[in-house]
Amino acid sequence: MKNTAFLRAALLGGATFACASPMLVTPAFAQGVGQRTDPVIVVTASTAGTPTSPSVEEARQRLEQVPGGVGLVEDTVFAEDFAQSIGDVLIFTPGVFADTSAQRESRISIRGSGLNSGFERRGLTVLRDGVPISRASGATEFQEIDPLTIRYLEVFKGANGLQFGAASLGGAVNIVSPTGRTAHSRFSGRIEGGSFNTLRGNLSASGVSGNTDYYIGLTGLRDDGFREHSDVRSLYGHGNIGFKLGDNVETRFYVTALSDNFELNGSLRLADALANPRAAGRPVTVGPFRPGGPVTVLDPGPVADDWDRNLDVLRLSNLTVISMGSSTVEIGGWYARRTLDHAITRFAGIIDQKEDEFGVSLRGLGEFTLLGDAVSRWTLGGSFATADNRARRHRNVAGQRAGLTSESEQNSTNLTAFGQLDLGLSSRFTAIVGGQYVKVVRDVDAVLAEISGRGEYDQFSPRFGLLYQLADNAQLYGNINRSFEPPSLADLTSGGARPFAPLKAQRATTFEIGSRGQADFVAWDVSLYRSEVENEFLDFGLPGANGFVSFTANADKTIHQGIELGLDVYVAREVLAARGQAFTLRGAYTFNDFRFDGDLTYGDNQLAGVPRHIFVSEARFEQKDSWYVSANLRWVFDGPWADFANTERAPGYELVGITAGVDVIPGVRLFGSVENLFDTVFISNVATNANQSLERAAIYTPGVGRAIYGGIQARF
Repeated sequence: MKNTAFLRAALLGGATFACASPMLVTPAFAQGVGQRTDPVIVVTASTAGTPTSPSVEEARQRLEQVPGGVGLVEDTVFAEDFAQSIGDVLIFTPGVFADTSAQRESRISIRGSGLNSGFERRGLTVLRDGVPISRASGATEFQEIDPLTIRYLEVFKGANGLQFGAASLGGAVNIVSPTGRTAHSRFSGRIEGGSFNTLRGNLSASGVSGNTDYYIGLTGLRDDGFREHSDVRSLYGHGNIGFKLGDNVETRFYVTALSDNFELNGSLRLADALANPRAAGRPVTVGPFRPGGPVTVLDPGPVADDWDRNLDVLRLSNLTVISMGSSTVEIGGWYARRTLDHAITRFAGIIDQKEDEFGVSLRGLGEFTLLGDAVSRWTLGGSFATADNRARRHRNVAGQRAGLTSESEQNSTNLTAFGQLDLGLSSRFTAIVGGQYVKVVRDVDAVLAEISGRGEYDQFSPRFGLLYQLADNAQLYGNINRSFEPPSLADLTSGGARPFAPLKAQRATTFEIGSRGQADFVAWDVSLYRSEVENEFLDFGLPGANGFVSFTANADKTIHQGIELGLDVYVAREVLAARGQAFTLRGAYTFNDFRFDGDLTYGDNQLAGVPRHIFVSEARFEQKDSWYVSANLRWVFDGPWADFANTERAPGYELVGITAGVDVIPGVRLFGSVENLFDTVFISNVATNANQSLERAAIYTPGVGRAIYGGIQARF
């Protein structure tokens, strides 16, 4: 702890010293939107984008037109870290909290979205190249995303995701793929490995031939895991092919295929998790009720019953863009086949699902002038998606199917229409007005030992915003909006483990102000927001299930409010640039104040599941075309509450990591990282319940201890 505290002080002190010493720092030439590498180091010309795949700079310019919290993360920021999920990728984005509940299961919460979802994740719309990955049923499988096949990500917090039809509290994340015209190289090979018998390999190829271009990437991962019973075997492929059909039309076809198989190790009680972080979940027993009496095993636990999650996905999609002068039309369509084999507790059994989904989308956008030379913009669009899921449950005996216990046919349909007008009132002042209508139907038809149910939900959500250009490189913004999130099928059926339970839709009104930009030696991105939420989805542990089974219920009124602050500083830029060097300090602080609002049971207690304060920082020094080294810190001041009664919480923690790399020859780089340098024992995830002092459930997931990884990448 002393070593951790020293390095934390060094990182914080360095950032403070840099900010307080303008003589040592020159203009950052950084950004108020997202993260990027120092242009001293990346001196090649920016790759030109295409209509179906905009360049990073085009994306950044578009994000700067949004009157609210946004972010952008380039692949160069995380390319040489051992990032397994988009949660790892988004760690430096203020307002985003990501943790791990299993080796390949991430939970991502933006402004408290999906605050404590214990299974299929909700509260956030995820798209790939503008086409939804999030399912029509309302959930998102973050395993469908391989960080090694990403060019950049756009983050739209809350209602700022309106342009993609996102209606939920968390907003939207749009993942943009490399193409034959935007990939870093024509061929790339990468292999890396390290702790826990980890081995990951990636191959990618891309090219351009006249009006046609292509990209294909393939990643394989095997990992025995930090904890007992946490093996991973994963194979992931993504490719796209684009055609220019004329000067004004481009169409691109995408395919994603994955087979993701990993063991589950369950959760532990707090003291057990801190004392035995590598242990799998314990069996659930009762007794003895008298000395020498019998002990009854209610559930043998994850090892004996071989808990696991095996997901196969095939996704085909198309995006066609038609340019018509100052206007553009985007037409999308997709089909997805998803197969899940998921063995968990004796109570829930083995979940067996096969789902087919179809969807189409249409979006138009353009520019015009109405008041003098001020530019105004408009967006109109909509989407429709439908999915049919055959959901079965089997008894789980030693990981084998031991008889069908229930079956249902589940159907979801989503209809979304949205529009927005950005009215330029002057060269510096823009007023934004928009709205969105969502209609959702969730159907469960019982076939065997189930309860049929149907839920219909709809809402129109207005949005108003203001954007003021303080200077060429600084903005102020504010907005007021409504958000709407219907329950997912996973909420209505506890991920397939329980019968249909009607829920109300979650609704919220959000107020937000903020600023972004750069001035002299610092680039910043800061937002303050308050969301007044009705019927928030909260996850509770099923009484007597020891934390192994949870269900979703509606709260009455809750409040989500907080501060999101990002800061980038380039130290002594001109002095170092003359030597082909750069020294970058980066920090992101998130304050989460999520609480009940006069609840009859919980009063004004804090909501469980997400820490109140989170700070991440990095100090990075690099020599152009030669080598780099960096140190990073993740500091959770106090861990999250485990229960809504606020009787028990996880402890806070500090994690320190180091990364380094060296260019052996042009195009070939050796790289490595040490994660959790001081082998800190910490809690990475909490499955919430009502009152832990009464339930004393096993709801804590220990985080990964010290891990060392190294690899080599070649690009030609």
